[in-house]
Amino acid sequence: MNFKDVISKRRSVNFFDPNRELDLKLFEDIINEAVLAPSAFNLQPWEIIAVRSTEAKEKLFTACNQPKIKEASMTLILVGDTFGYGRDNPMWNIKIDLGLKEEKVGQLINMCETVLYPTEVKRNAMAVRDVSLLAMSIMLCAKDHGVDTHPMIGFNEDKVKELFNIDEDKTVVMLLSIGYFDETKTLNPRERRLNFNEICTVV
Repeated sequence: MNFKDVISKRRSVNFFDPNRELDLKLFEDIINEAVLAPSAFNLQPWEIIAVRSTEAKEKLFTACNQPKIKEASMTLILVGDTFGYGRDNPMWNIKIDLGLKEEKVGQLINMCETVLYPTEVKRNAMAVRDVSLLAMSIMLCAKDHGVDTHPMIGFNEDKVKELFNIDEDKTVVMLLSIGYFDETKTLNPRERRLNFNEICTVV
């Protein structure tokens, strides 16, 4: 697909074909393309839990009462680390291997702690921003491979964390069902989007 087709054909599909599995190698390819998404300092404070087995789907369904959980080939739990700028992030070591000094790493971490993300609200916002960029990248890369998606925020975050052993310092940004549209169903027409003149002010 050319990029314009990817943009125009990506939809948040409501119905997935429960009999059509997403090949794991194709899924891996999609993720490996999607992680080119940007993140603050390229720290990539994200992780993905791919809920694929019937048992795991049933478990997630108890925290997100939506049929897509059971119908889609997988549902991704997209998790952001609100302390992703910490020194234990291995990306800092990669930066050091590329020539960044340890002293500079310390200065950057201090800036994150005291200037950029000094409060819980700002730390959470950082994680949500970065993971949301990854999520959109996954959706576009998936569509480029003919795979459909649907992002969801209608879930009990505390229960998802408990069921899947997610640390309290992390935030579940969204769930993302991924698989193939059920061709026996019909999607609603795409609703009108606000255009340039309605959303953009040039100053």
